[in-house]
Amino acid sequence: MNPKLTLLALSVFAAGCGGKEYPQPKPDRAQLLVKLAARAKEGVKGPKGDSGDGYSSAGMSPERAKCYERVDYDDLEDIAVLLKGSSLGDGGPAPTSARLTISNDGPDHRLVLLGPKKHTQLTLRNSMKVTLTLGCMGPSGDGFLTSVPPGQEGVVTLSDPGIYELNCDEDECLHVTLVVAPTTWAALGKSGDEVFFDGVVPGEIDVVIQAPRLPDVSRRVSATAGIRATVDAEVSVNRMEESK
Repeated sequence: MNPKLTLLALSVFAAGCGGKEYPQPKPDRAQLLVKLAARAKEGVKGPKGDSGDGYSSAGMSPERAKCYERVDYDDLEDIAVLLKGSSLGDGGPAPTSARLTISNDGPDHRLVLLGPKKHTQLTLRNSMKVTLTLGCMGPSGDGFLTSVPPGQEGVVTLSDPGIYELNCDEDECLHVTLVVAPTTWAALGKSGDEVFFDGVVPGEIDVVIQAPRLPDVSRRVSATAGIRATVDAEVSVNRMEESK
């Protein structure tokens, strides 16, 4: 048996030529450009099909098998890029509200990003024909539990930074990660995107990458005034040999 360990590989480079054009950094501020990429490694296959093929031998229904589909690295969405640092301030682009729609096809996002405000709101839209009981627990035991009737919306408030895991009583496969960023310097992207942060206060900054169903990885970067630093972040799967 070869258990698999999912990793994010980060490397940092100085600003170079080519690619999309961005404004030049201000003399007293820094810039960070995070390039998101994703690919499977070492013979790891793509995601399982909707039919759940390959799970029947384990006595698992196709519906249940959807809970364990492999990550689709060719189309990996909802990747959160967070900046952490004591001198960052509140000038970042993190959203203070978001919407999550749940239908027969599941949630329209696997990860939702919100900024660190006292009244950060998440709107839950129920597009199914049954009432959904949705709840989550936060990093310090806080969270919410709410029922949303068919065709209606519910609004919940998340106040403390951290990771909240949203679950549904009526659908055991429904799982969404809610991220309340520690600073306003946070943004969402998908594989192939470039996430650009302008006007960053110089100093030591931790660049944190969070993706659905994958572990977090961070890298410390020295943000220098008048300089754009580029961070290459690759979401990949490495094989970890069984210890003997």
